[in-house]
Amino acid sequence: MLSKQFIQQIVRLEPSSTTHHECCHCGYSVEKDVDECPQCGSHEIAADDLESLLKWSR
Repeated sequence: MLSKQFIQQIVRLEPSSTTHHECCHCGYSVEKDVDECPQCGSHEIAADDLESLLKWSR
């Protein structure tokens, strides 16, 4: 699970992108539209809506 501080940092750095894509197997952050994790080869990629996570964590 992403920390509240990490989510806020991503949203500040990339305000146009509020979705974080991450490998479910190893946790590696991947680019949008990636089907395979370059770190471990897993095809399980999660897309988390950061704005929703921030609202939930308040």
